[in-house]
Amino acid sequence: MTNQKTTYYITTTLFVAIVFVQTLVPWLGTMPLGAFVVGASATIIQFTVALAGIILGPKYGAIVGFFWGMMSFFNALTHPGTIGSLMFQNPLTALVPRILVGVIIGWLFNRFLRKRTAPIRFFGLGLLGILAALINTVGVVILTAIGFSVMHTNFTGIPNHHLLSWLIGIVSFNAIFEIIVGFILVMVIGNVIVPVAARAGLTGGQN
Repeated sequence: MTNQKTTYYITTTLFVAIVFVQTLVPWLGTMPLGAFVVGASATIIQFTVALAGIILGPKYGAIVGFFWGMMSFFNALTHPGTIGSLMFQNPLTALVPRILVGVIIGWLFNRFLRKRTAPIRFFGLGLLGILAALINTVGVVILTAIGFSVMHTNFTGIPNHHLLSWLIGIVSFNAIFEIIVGFILVMVIGNVIVPVAARAGLTGGQN
């Protein structure tokens, strides 16, 4: 095993460990924004997956996203009784959006930003943070709507009609704050760790 591969495996393991801790400790995986707007919160684990894709490339970003999806799926199975757990008991809903965050963000960074100048990369990373929030939210909403419709899910609080509109109404409030948080977090953290990762030989799969 080459030193570069070892570095990739160690860094991937580190990102997986971060996601694991964020999943187990709610306040590490969710940023409460009650100081600004009562009831607002932003899930931030997708930005960890996005940063994994940015640093390691789409393949390893997908691995970190897959792990987050499996954790969501496991938690949904072991903590039933809520609409949220019902959503993520569908493995497609739990896995696909999270994997896509790592793959798409990693590919876009490699394709358009990795070799750009620092000012362009600075704001580009913020835009990738916004996209990471959208990929996760839109993916979960669409796959949940399809899953609930196909399975004819009957659960207290779930409407029989206009299911997609109902889901959008539920997630849109917090999604706005996730977009804002994603822009700031990925832009700030990404611009700190990308140069460090490059010096460590992490080129996102590009040699």
